[in-house]
Amino acid sequence: MPSITLRAPYKRNQGVMSPSEMIETYFFGISLCDPNGDKMSSDVIQLYLDSATDEIENYLDIRIKKQIIEEDLGFWMDDWKNWGYIRTSYPVVKPHLIEGFINDVRQVTYPQSWLSARKTNDGRTYFRTVNLVPTNGTTGTNSQIYSGVTPHLGFYGNKHIPNYWQITYCTGFDKVPGDLLNAIGKLAAINVFHIMGDLILGAGIASQSIGIDGLSQSIATTSSATNAGYGARVSGYIADLKLSMPKLRAFYKGMNLTSA
Repeated sequence: MPSITLRAPYKRNQGVMSPSEMIETYFFGISLCDPNGDKMSSDVIQLYLDSATDEIENYLDIRIKKQIIEEDLGFWMDDWKNWGYIRTSYPVVKPHLIEGFINDVRQVTYPQSWLSARKTNDGRTYFRTVNLVPTNGTTGTNSQIYSGVTPHLGFYGNKHIPNYWQITYCTGFDKVPGDLLNAIGKLAAINVFHIMGDLILGAGIASQSIGIDGLSQSIATTSSATNAGYGARVSGYIADLKLSMPKLRAFYKGMNLTSA
């Protein structure tokens, strides 16, 4: 099976958005405290942010924070001869290394000066391919090194060599695009609203009445057996995500074409 190794120079708790930023953006005017005055822990909010980030990354097949990926990919003779590119699992910001292996035996190493990736100048549109473009005058350590049967000649007449390429490249964004931040924030906020909606008057309490000497006061919320206290806000965020997620998928993941 192909394998992918991820390396990132940041800690897991350094997410794309901090709990305080999420509260200021999506919970303005809403108290995140239970009836006893205990405030929701920032660790809980961070957990929902990390979970939402993972869900968006998996849905779009991207990695949001800048990181280095090491990936094993199969060699296809037809693709190599006709197109001369290697398709990667994630968008490529900068390719670093491409090597060809037959099992554990290295066959070929290409210099970094030969590697290029297509991108645009907006800092967000990267492509999932690495191209090999030989440069003139490369000698010594800057030229390709063959140590066995080259992929161009095939391997025992086969058109496909499983897990032949070992490729290292950088993916992710220097600045997270606003549409991704908004989707992550809304997805994480839904979970927090579910909890806080149940605690407006206390867990499982939809209304409350107080009566003293003929005077009475009643408080009712939208909480019920099938609806949360902030149900309108949750429904609005879900509706927004239903509209935005297909657009995000079309833009960041695109369409894959394969043939049998």
